[in-house]
Amino acid sequence: MVPSSKVTASISPLDGIHTRAIIDELVAASGNGPITKVDITKKALSITVQTGSTPTVWTWQNGTIESSATQSTQTASRPFNPDDFAVEKMPSILREAAKVSGSHMNQNLQIVEYNEGTVLMTVSTKPESRTVFFRRDGSVISHLDFATAPDMTEALADAVAGAKEVGQISYQPGKGVMVDTPTATSGIVMRRTRSADMPAWAVQRKGDATETFSPTLLKPRVIVDIMEQAAFGTSEEPSDMAWTIAVDKKLDAPIMRITVDGVSTAFDTHGVDVTDQIK
Repeated sequence: MVPSSKVTASISPLDGIHTRAIIDELVAASGNGPITKVDITKKALSITVQTGSTPTVWTWQNGTIESSATQSTQTASRPFNPDDFAVEKMPSILREAAKVSGSHMNQNLQIVEYNEGTVLMTVSTKPESRTVFFRRDGSVISHLDFATAPDMTEALADAVAGAKEVGQISYQPGKGVMVDTPTATSGIVMRRTRSADMPAWAVQRKGDATETFSPTLLKPRVIVDIMEQAAFGTSEEPSDMAWTIAVDKKLDAPIMRITVDGVSTAFDTHGVDVTDQIK
């Protein structure tokens, strides 16, 4: 039997009012299989379900539910629960996406794994414009100015990603904020990078995270103040100031080191200059 839908055929899945109901119908029709992708346009809503080695796409369109096998590239994606995503905020999400990208033409919202198990909502358009990323709660992943406290707060939160202990946090102009956390393999760390324009992404790399500290000790306002101090009297902008925060064994505390014109200065988490103490 072909599953039937109780949602009116004439509605748009992008309206935010019926979106959840359609997803629930498709999930039920699929047998509650592991979902690896949700794809929503003005006329249709589909979910990709990993059933065995072959993914199946279940689609709602014009009040009808159909399924088809697919050679989806999402076969290795991390399954997720669509209930965790604020699709009821669809109208505000689409408005924000149009404002950021400069286009509202043929908007398409997807929920899919972005990197290393991180699943995000994305909005794209046709003709293609800038893809805009959203968190599970429907908040936009903004363009960041690392020289402001609110944006540094967002950068640190995205790059730390809830880690309780970190080995090193650094910032490089043109790259963004990078956070190294320990892994189960000695000599290998997980580095999460939050750039100015993209969501944080993670990759394993060689590194040492034997000495760790809690990222809750850091105050974004203090970090930005230090960047402003370092830039003062130079031809550089605060956002040009590269820095690294790691545990100093002499003080047994995380210390921020910032270098200007070859001269390195050290500060504690309160913004106090401790350069002379660690020499």
